[in-house]
Amino acid sequence: MQLVHLVSLDPPLVLFCAAKASTTWPRIRTSGKWAANILDEDGEEVCRLFAQKGADRFARIAYAPGRTGSPILEDALAFADCETIAEHDAGDHVIVVGRVIELGYQHEGKPLLFYRGGYGRYEI
Repeated sequence: MQLVHLVSLDPPLVLFCAAKASTTWPRIRTSGKWAANILDEDGEEVCRLFAQKGADRFARIAYAPGRTGSPILEDALAFADCETIAEHDAGDHVIVVGRVIELGYQHEGKPLLFYRGGYGRYEI
């Protein structure tokens, strides 16, 4: 899954871009429900775990089901629990638009950033 972007505040909508070659996307598409978890600045290891093909991600990380049943990571900084309302073809990706069912934060902190091929921290 790619980055999640805000589409609309009213109604609350977000989107992500799924690679058509993804092995995870077909399961998300079938369920029609998904959660975007925002990792904190110490979440690089979790991010790398979720980037691995074939990894048993949820066997190695604590989570609880959100309102839609989608996994909300225990250590996530924030989350958006969503239902898919539209899909748009975008070359080798699909743009997936979701209606936010529940939005929340787990704790205060700074987000993990990925920029120009590397992980970083947000400094004010």
